[in-house]
Amino acid sequence: MKMKKILLLTFATIALWSCSSDDSNTSADDFENGIIMSIAEITSNTIFNDNLDGNLDINLEYRDAENGALLDKVDIFVTFLDKSENIGDSTSAITQEVLLRTVEDTSFSTGDNSFPVHNLIITTQDFLSITNNTLDGIATGDEYITRFEVTLTDGRVFSTNNTANNGGLISNFNVITSVE
Repeated sequence: MKMKKILLLTFATIALWSCSSDDSNTSADDFENGIIMSIAEITSNTIFNDNLDGNLDINLEYRDAENGALLDKVDIFVTFLDKSENIGDSTSAITQEVLLRTVEDTSFSTGDNSFPVHNLIITTQDFLSITNNTLDGIATGDEYITRFEVTLTDGRVFSTNNTANNGGLISNFNVITSVE
């Protein structure tokens, strides 16, 4: 399990570093057909199976052709993956994707790179409540997937189903939070 965490942390670090050098080379022309949603900072991304102390705490950075003017809202969806079916009682837990909340464009502020940023915090209690689960229903190895769906002012919607590499930057529309 420790090796998995080390590999995951290493991959996340490499991914963030590999994108940082391209930030200054991204122009409005790079966003002609879409947007970029990236994770600017990860403060915490773990929940625990025996207490409510853990959470997902990240800064989402949004980019479009008009420096954020096209952003209307970001819907936050959560899915519970019971990867430890023989441990705990998650029989009443919701395992299909559910809408946790909507973040309006006004909840974004200007970040260090002059792009709109939103600090997203999802507590353990938020994860449990939205999926009708309890601490007794989760165990080490289970996961919560948080998916972002961005709606623009012109009605276009971007998420995992229609994203691609854009100007060397990769959009992050999914975040996996592991139970420890």
